[in-house]
Amino acid sequence: MDNATPRRIAFLVLAHNDAPLLLRLCHHLRDHAVFLHLDAKSRDFPIEQFAALKNVTLIQPRISVHWADYSMVETTLALLRTALNQNESFSKYVLISGACYPVKPIARLANQFNTDDGLNYIRLTAISPATPHLWTLVSRRWRMAPLLPDHLMARQPALRSLEKKARAVLNKISSFRPRDFQREVGCPIHFGSQWWALSEPCARYIIDFVQNHPAFVRSFRTTYVPDELFFHTLIAQSPFASQTLGPQPDQGAGTNQQAPLHLIHPSEKRVFHSTDADFELAKSTDKFFIRKISSRDSADLLDRIDHELL
Repeated sequence: MDNATPRRIAFLVLAHNDAPLLLRLCHHLRDHAVFLHLDAKSRDFPIEQFAALKNVTLIQPRISVHWADYSMVETTLALLRTALNQNESFSKYVLISGACYPVKPIARLANQFNTDDGLNYIRLTAISPATPHLWTLVSRRWRMAPLLPDHLMARQPALRSLEKKARAVLNKISSFRPRDFQREVGCPIHFGSQWWALSEPCARYIIDFVQNHPAFVRSFRTTYVPDELFFHTLIAQSPFASQTLGPQPDQGAGTNQQAPLHLIHPSEKRVFHSTDADFELAKSTDKFFIRKISSRDSADLLDRIDHELL
């Protein structure tokens, strides 16, 4: 097995902007399969450039993705289904965003996947009354997607502010109506980083489970940041729980740093910048990707990563 040619990786990419960065990312993933979802809200995106790339499969239909909303889960499941329906068996199904960038050669990651005995790169943190902040978030219902269609608010920007206020009122009202989320779901709740890498058997288990357990899926449609709960809770109760990176204790805000393959900036700032300090972070990490990064704010850093690390 150690000497075998590594199977290709299926990269599941969630993107909504920054086409120049996305093209650079796809270039580094060129030896592997890229399944790309472009947010339906993203207009004037040069889709044809990505459709022309031989290793890229565009996900259709495109979904309007909203932060902290179930649409994140819905889109991830669409990516998984499309990748699993290919006539190829991939070593891993790796979820990344269009704002991620490799800081180590992808060939090294492929070799690691080739020798890890089917490990699933996901950490599982249990939620209970002992984690009061998280327990409170899952003990009520949320509406994170807009109440009005995206195209309507795009034509009339004043509606966006009104819609946001109306949704805030609805979410406030819902806080007075507690829910027993764990009873709804039927198993202990877990959370963790949105970004993971799963084996094919685990990925297929997820799709089959979703197909056969509509009540489980329905519960997460009114949950806050379900992309950090849905897959973790599902896998924690599955036969694959023992083939993960294991249980992760709740570390408060620091839990965000526990992404298996991604380096999140320790300052929690949104974007890595073109500074020597940020380059040293990218150079010294044992992770394979950094996020977030942009072609505008990180142009020199991207060039240094390409020339010195990749």
